[in-house]
Amino acid sequence: MITDTQKQIAAAKAKLEALEKKAAAETSKKLGNLHKDAGFATRAELIAALQGLEGGKGKRGRKPKAATAKKAAPAKKAAKATKRAKRARITEELKSQVIAAVKAGDKGAAIAKAFGISIPSLQNIKKAAGLTKTRAKK
Repeated sequence: MITDTQKQIAAAKAKLEALEKKAAAETSKKLGNLHKDAGFATRAELIAALQGLEGGKGKRGRKPKAATAKKAAPAKKAAKATKRAKRARITEELKSQVIAAVKAGDKGAAIAKAFGISIPSLQNIKKAAGLTKTRAKK
């Protein structure tokens, strides 16, 4: 009980499928020969030429050290730009020394500098040891 309209739809679908396969084959053939059409012997040469057009722009992440050093005019700034501080390892021994310095009455910034830790790390150590005052609630 298939109507003429349904038969026409099925025929159109079959024709569309055949056309899609033909278009995919043509596209594949064109892409396969793209390097020859552009005047390159191999696909690798074409890819290298395309990557060379990028010129390093648009890439994410850190810039190479050479590019960073060129932009910073003074030598002092260039040295700072390329060096990164190493992360301090906060051991139990370090914590006990920091707590002793806090109890001795030294200033926070001086303690942090002396032990090579950040002020927020110092505050976390003090908080864990119960040496911070809690704010009064209003």
